[in-house]
Amino acid sequence: MRYNMVNVYSKRVAVPLGCVSVAFPNAYVSTDELPRRSRLRRTLYCAGAAGLGYLGAVILLLSIFWHQYDPVTQAASDYGVGAFALEMNSGFLVAGAGVLTLAAALLTIQERWQVKAGALLLVPSGMALVTNAFFPTDVEGATRTFHGLVHGLGGAVFFFTAPAGLLLISWRFGRGWFGTPAVAVALAFASLVIPPLQGIDAGGLGERVLILVVFSAGIATALRMMREA
Repeated sequence: MRYNMVNVYSKRVAVPLGCVSVAFPNAYVSTDELPRRSRLRRTLYCAGAAGLGYLGAVILLLSIFWHQYDPVTQAASDYGVGAFALEMNSGFLVAGAGVLTLAAALLTIQERWQVKAGALLLVPSGMALVTNAFFPTDVEGATRTFHGLVHGLGGAVFFFTAPAGLLLISWRFGRGWFGTPAVAVALAFASLVIPPLQGIDAGGLGERVLILVVFSAGIATALRMMREA
């Protein structure tokens, strides 16, 4: 194991070369900085899990208890132009901020390239959610608008980059951990694609299944990284 020398109250002690060497490869850093950075990363991971959990809870509760929109045929984004527009659009904002904080925490630690690549993919995912908070969708059957087009593009960015990023990050935890979200994401995409091919209008349900899988994977990743920080 390599070691990095750290200056502590004019005394030199050796500590394992870890996160200190990433930000300060040749600097002397007080060991008091190590727990402080660890607490900061745990805070970022917690914020990521909380943000995704909030939007997931809003979508789940509205899908179960509010039936102005059909959760089987209509997209969850339609809630952003209904009676609960404030809750839904604030959920987009909070979840987007949560994804960005998760990405920031992952990018500040020394990790294998899969984790770094996955964290970079989470950046456009989080930005897409934040954008969608300010550009509500067009409800099915309504006239197409510019803000609806922006929302649709943001959704496409999220649904492609977020699963890919989380799958890359999950490779860090071993094949067993990677296999579960990989199968879940594949099944979720199948539930989104196959029904229309069979003439079944269940796009809203397929989208909600994919959201459940992606958000669950994101929360699980954030919580596991928080325990290890």
